[in-house]
Amino acid sequence: MKNPSDFLQVDTLILGGGLTGLSTAYHLEKTGRTDYLLVEQNGHFGGLCASEQMDGFTFDLSGHVLHLRDPYALRLVRQLLRGNLLRVRRRAFIDFDGRRVPYPFQYNLWALPPQTARECLQGALAAAQARRTARPKNFEQWCLQAWGEGIYRHFMQPYNQKLWQNAPSQMAWDWCSDFVPAPDLAALQAGARRRPARESGYNAQFYYPRKGGIGALAQALADRVPNTWLHARVQKIDLKRKQALIGTRRVRFARLVNTLPLKDFIQICDAPPAVQAAACALKSVPVHVLQLALKRPAQAHWVYFAQADIPFHRVGAYSAFCPENAPQGCGAFYAETTAPVADFPRAKKAFIKALKQKGIIEKQDQILFSFWRKLPVAYAVYDLARARHTARILRWLQQHRCYCAGRYGLWEYSFMERSLLQGRDLAQKLQSSL
Repeated sequence: MKNPSDFLQVDTLILGGGLTGLSTAYHLEKTGRTDYLLVEQNGHFGGLCASEQMDGFTFDLSGHVLHLRDPYALRLVRQLLRGNLLRVRRRAFIDFDGRRVPYPFQYNLWALPPQTARECLQGALAAAQARRTARPKNFEQWCLQAWGEGIYRHFMQPYNQKLWQNAPSQMAWDWCSDFVPAPDLAALQAGARRRPARESGYNAQFYYPRKGGIGALAQALADRVPNTWLHARVQKIDLKRKQALIGTRRVRFARLVNTLPLKDFIQICDAPPAVQAAACALKSVPVHVLQLALKRPAQAHWVYFAQADIPFHRVGAYSAFCPENAPQGCGAFYAETTAPVADFPRAKKAFIKALKQKGIIEKQDQILFSFWRKLPVAYAVYDLARARHTARILRWLQQHRCYCAGRYGLWEYSFMERSLLQGRDLAQKLQSSL
């Protein structure tokens, strides 16, 4: 980074070609601000929202569907996909005591064993009577205040412990509002008597591309964003000098947009020791995904498994989202775990055994092929120190005109709609800061 003649000069350098980075570039283009460069280390766009085709099957990197509640986000996705979009009514379940309980658990107590349903209902009623305005100290307290001891013990505690690989008592609760619906006691009581007439939850219906898997959305954005580099790994960032080393190329920038995982990003910056320590303290869990092509059509969209003796926490079917994701009579499935996987052949045997035990695969079904995909940073963990650490890091980055956004850039639990909107909002902020 020493010879100025070697530098490429841009106004805005965008790190990461996932949905947030692509949305930022797309919205800069719309405002006429074309002096940007988006760099992506992989050979494809989309980050974790990418898809791959094999022998007539389409696999996403894991289960991704679009929850579009914002009118602008819905218009944008429709415009980008131009008819290549399905609106789907959710078919999701929790595997519990040999039963398939419709999701969400708390509003479908009718499907539980009678004694379990009574415990859950009584706990919810007691929680409602004792509910206080005091803020909970952690996720465990939030669950108990919201849903009561029965629902917490039978589902919320074991499932979240399994998913996050962290005890709920050691997690914050500020991520819940968009993903765990606030308690509706009347709906809970009604759902204890009979199946609700309408589905509830933030994902009661969702959208998904007709063809191309979830990666079709990222590619539609990328097709409208000309100033990009693929296979471009960021080696070093000097925020004081506004310089970046990308592969072997030097780039100067006026403003920087980061959507890379915050913890990894700080490692390539010239950050002071306190900021580096805060980044090192950030926690995440990976996801290992077993992708399966079966000679069997899919029915449910996904099923949750809270049991400690089942090796995966969620099983889903891309071909249930969209029939085009598998040949006729076949299914494209996935099974996910956040637990460590040291021996993949052994883990595959355990997964398939459990899939057969739970009826996802029948004895007569043919497994056409299968393979693993690892997402090294899948979920940012909301431990009790996360907010303090991210605040310290982001304050320092803002001083250097570095803007972070997206699920990993902000180290948050998020979804695709928010990524698209954050990219729009960031482009507007960049435009107004000129």
